[in-house]
Amino acid sequence: MVEIEGYKVVPLRMTPEAKHCHSIYMREHFIRLMDPNKPKGRTLFLLNIPPYVTEASLKEFFKQFGKVESVQFAAKPGREETIKWYEGLDVPFSNVEAPFIFKVAYVVFEKSSSIAKALSIDSLDLFNSSQECLIKTGMELWHEEYEQKYLLDPEATKKRIKLYMAGYDKRERAALEEAKTSEADADGWVTVGKEGRNAGFEQKESVIGRIENKVAKDKKTKELKNFYTFQIRESKMQNIVEMRKKFEEDKRKIELLKQSRRFKPF
Repeated sequence: MVEIEGYKVVPLRMTPEAKHCHSIYMREHFIRLMDPNKPKGRTLFLLNIPPYVTEASLKEFFKQFGKVESVQFAAKPGREETIKWYEGLDVPFSNVEAPFIFKVAYVVFEKSSSIAKALSIDSLDLFNSSQECLIKTGMELWHEEYEQKYLLDPEATKKRIKLYMAGYDKRERAALEEAKTSEADADGWVTVGKEGRNAGFEQKESVIGRIENKVAKDKKTKELKNFYTFQIRESKMQNIVEMRKKFEEDKRKIELLKQSRRFKPF
C-alpha cells in the first residue's frame, strides 16, 4: 500500500491484465465548513480522476462496500466547485456540456462504515465479473458522443419538446396570474407588467422612439457649451461657415434684384 501526504494511492485498472495504470489518490473527505451534499464521515474524496471516468462506473465499483447515495464531480476541490461543474447541465436543450478534463470525485455512502472498506482496496477496477470495461474510451467513446449530439431520435426529441413547452406554458400562466394580483413587496417595490393593476406602457416603436428622443434632448441640454478648448474652436469654425453661407446668400439676392431692376442701394 502506498500513501502520499494522507492519500492512499491505487491504480485505476480497465482490464485485469493492465500493468501500467493511472494512479488515483483517495482519502476520507473532511472540511471545516459543513456541506450537506458531502456529509462528514460518509464521503470519500478521490483525486486525479481521468476525463472518461463516469459517475455510473464509480457508483458500480463502490457499491460493493455499501449503498452509494451519490457520486459528484468537480474541476478542483472546493465547496462551490461541484455546483459550478453541474451548472446548466440539467437545462433542457442546453448546449452546456461537462468539461472533458481531469477532475476530483466525491463518493457519498449511506453508512460511515463503508469508508474504511473502500479505503482497503488495492486497485480501482472499472470492469465487471465478465472482465468487460465499465466505461468507454477512445473511438468507442467519441462515436457514442457523436451519436448523442447529432443523431437525435425524432420521437424522443418531440417528447422532450412537448414536456418542455408544457412546463413553459404552466410557468407563464402562473406569472400572469401573479402579475394580476401583485402588490408592493417588503421594500415597497411594485412589479410592473403588461397586464393587471400595475400595467406598464405598451412598448411600441413610436413610444420607444419618443422616449429615446427625450433622453437625447435632455442629455444635450445638460452639455456645457464653449467650455472646453475644442468646443470653442469648433464654435468659431461653425460661425465662420455660417457667415460665409449668409454672405453667398446675400450676393445671390443682390444679383436677383439687379436683374429685376429693383436694386437701389442709395
